[in-house]
Amino acid sequence: MVAVPITVDQPPFILTKPHLEVGPAGAEVTYECGANQIDASPEQDSNDTETFCGIFTSYKPTKWTVTVTALQSFGAEGLWNALRPLVNTVQPFLIVPDGTQPVSESNIAMQGLAFIPEFAYLTAAVGEASEFDFVLAVQGDPEFIDTPPVAAMAASAQAAKADQPPKA
Repeated sequence: MVAVPITVDQPPFILTKPHLEVGPAGAEVTYECGANQIDASPEQDSNDTETFCGIFTSYKPTKWTVTVTALQSFGAEGLWNALRPLVNTVQPFLIVPDGTQPVSESNIAMQGLAFIPEFAYLTAAVGEASEFDFVLAVQGDPEFIDTPPVAAMAASAQAAKADQPPKA
């Protein structure tokens, strides 16, 4: 096999409005307008073993965590009311870097299952917005996709059918 050099020649991605959703298909909570920062990062601890012949490093399994800095709101369409029922459950999630564009090779989405731990109720001083970390503890490895997720495509197809008049 011959190695082919790859030249990276793309401008850096600038985050402006990602698409963030969590929850079961058909009842997912879309919450990007209630957030202002996201961090989706792996953590992989290492073990160093020293022998008479040298030091050898091995790695433990990767653990992914998504942390979203969210802005608290209440009411029928508030973040607290929407996310609170998901606490202490495992839920599907989807992150699309550019929520204004479809998932593609240049807009790769992250999806998977995540445990939703407790989150803060209020964390603000007088006259300030209440920010808190909304954490998704990813279960297993997330999937990175460059085509729209099946659930979203099925929901889009269902919505398209609902918009069409019945056939005669």
